[in-house]
Amino acid sequence: MIEETTARLDFGALRDAIEGCDPNALLGFYSEDAELRIVTSADQDGPAFELRGRAQIERYLRAVCDQEMTCGLENEVVIGEGSVEFVEVCTYPNGTQISVRTTLEVREEGRISRQLDVVEHASDDMNKGGGH
Repeated sequence: MIEETTARLDFGALRDAIEGCDPNALLGFYSEDAELRIVTSADQDGPAFELRGRAQIERYLRAVCDQEMTCGLENEVVIGEGSVEFVEVCTYPNGTQISVRTTLEVREEGRISRQLDVVEHASDDMNKGGGH
């Protein structure tokens, strides 16, 4: 496990915001023109759920954080300057788990410019969606 700061992104603070399901703290990590794309691992070239700009991302984060679930990060990896990859596992009260492999592109000022979430495991009754 590697926990570092990449291009001024405070990964420890990001981890706390994800695990605390704090939409306000999470939103502070995104640039105004950030893009977020969510795909399923079984169909990465298929239709994606895409958001553009902080306003759309904010609505999404609030909806996700409003759900009853616990989230944790596993295997954090910092991959060179300006990018971070990690796996987030979210567990719902009924025991259903989703695993999301996230890749972030981070600008020099430490804000996320692009995020790709690949849902690697989801039960059949879950909608396509990502973690934070």
